Parts: sequence; C-alpha cells; structure tokens
Amino acid sequence: MGMYHSTYFAYGFRIPDDGAPWQLAERLEAELPKLKVQCPGVGFLQAGNYDDDMTFLTTQSDEVDLGEFKTVTPQTATAEQYAAWDAQLMAAATALGIEEIPEPGWLVVPDLN
Repeated sequence: MGMYHSTYFAYGFRIPDDGAPWQLAERLEAELPKLKVQCPGVGFLQAGNYDDDMTFLTTQSDEVDLGEFKTVTPQTATAEQYAAWDAQLMAAATALGIEEIPEPGWLVVPDLN
C-alpha cells in the first residue's frame, strides 16, 4: 500500500472530533449544504496523520503536493473579506452545535494518507 503526502493551507479552525473522522465527515456533508444561504463559503477539510485525521471548518483552502510548492498571499485579503469569512465560520459552527469556537486563522496542515 502506498502513502500519499500533501499539505493544506487553509483559513478556518479545528473542530472537535468526538468519534471516527468519517462519522463527522458524513455529518458535515449532510449539514453544511443546509447552511449555504447563510454560510456560502464554508466547507470542511480533514487531514492529518495516517488514519487519524483532524477536522477543520474552512473558507479558503489550497493543497500542495509533496515535492511541489505554491505561493499563497493571504495578505491580499481585505479586512471586509476576513470579517465575512469569520462571520460565516462562526455562524456555521454555532449551527453545528460547536460550543467552544476558536479564533479563525491561517492553518498549515500536513496530510498523510
């Protein structure tokens, strides 16, 4: 069995995984489409160590494969864009019943699967 490595650069925050990551993924795939009017830019990302992924609510996300690079310029987002992203992430987290909502920020998440 081969391994696949990549890295994600995303804006958002980690949310708690109380069970298997696939169970949370199924829940998010069912619930996030219901929030698209209020939170059109919110999606989710699962990445991390092999068979032990973490889950993140995100608005922006780029993937960089092993051996590649990508120039990312988060400083080009305006204060209004950050405010909109933050509001959407907070609204989605609240609707999903997440009680402790961390401050959104830029994440670098290595992924092995």
